[in-house]
Amino acid sequence: MKKSVIINRSSVLVGFIFILFTYISCSSDDDGSSTSDSEEEESVELIQESFFNSTSLVSYTKVDCVLEDGTTGDCYKLVFSSNPVENGPYCPETIDEIGGLGIYDGTTNPGFQVMKADLFNAMEADGYDIVDDNGDIHIDDFNSGQTNPDFAYCLEAAPDNNLLLTFLIPAVPKLASSNNNIDTVELIGVSTDGVPINGDPPSVVDGPGMPGSAGGNIPSLDPCGGHHDPAGYYHWHFVAETMNQVLDSNGINDVSCTLIDQVSGTKLIGFAKDGFPIYAYEVEPSNLDDCGGITDVTTEFPNGVYHYVASNTDAPNVPKCLKGVAANDNFMFQ
Repeated sequence: MKKSVIINRSSVLVGFIFILFTYISCSSDDDGSSTSDSEEEESVELIQESFFNSTSLVSYTKVDCVLEDGTTGDCYKLVFSSNPVENGPYCPETIDEIGGLGIYDGTTNPGFQVMKADLFNAMEADGYDIVDDNGDIHIDDFNSGQTNPDFAYCLEAAPDNNLLLTFLIPAVPKLASSNNNIDTVELIGVSTDGVPINGDPPSVVDGPGMPGSAGGNIPSLDPCGGHHDPAGYYHWHFVAETMNQVLDSNGINDVSCTLIDQVSGTKLIGFAKDGFPIYAYEVEPSNLDDCGGITDVTTEFPNGVYHYVASNTDAPNVPKCLKGVAANDNFMFQ
């Protein structure tokens, strides 16, 4: 965009119009596909090894990678141990007990709520047989092999703390031509502790349920918004650092997040799979874009950086879309 010579008034006017158009296109596209005028020319690598928990980080290397738009570039390959975390509660054993959290999308009493009688009675009213005649909750840990397709289950996968989790994240974020709207359970990114961050948990009504069944099963989340994948690794569906604000906003006072310190001020909590940081704010900014992002100065990026901000009210509170291009094969476990 820089010219060595300005020829005449017409060229000045054309140049000014081009600059203005470029700025508007980058800062406020109608489809929300761009972030700001600074990101398109961004060439600084954002990820640093020091940002991550050295206890769980197994290796940190730069490798060649292919992005989802077919272009090639450099990615950071981050390998973590499958964080064994102290978590729970999840599914209550009986209808009279209180467990963790669930998101129900049925007709009766839908919404984000605590796993207790109100939730299970609503599922029963909608035709999901999740409580037996003794008031016990049908629970599946994916290991028993004794599930009944006529029943609905509270899902509480067993942990496997011997896994390695590998993430591939672009070293320099590249803006996509349109937003990547996050699907159910789609990987969003990785926390600084090496825990995967995912989109919405599976739906009870429209979800696939378990193999051999037709839905009706509700995943259980601990009070900080995480649980184990059926493969055994722990992952988030919420940004835990603002979880208690989310619970308050949704009128939930039966449980609280006590395992993760709630944010005071502003905190880097991880990186999205497109390479942009994710932050938790004690006071959520008001001028976020359609993906919940903003360009601003942070402790880690004193010159300013585009980053996603966890919602303090939404459930889940993770970014609903991403602005950048992720790498192919961006998450593996073994």
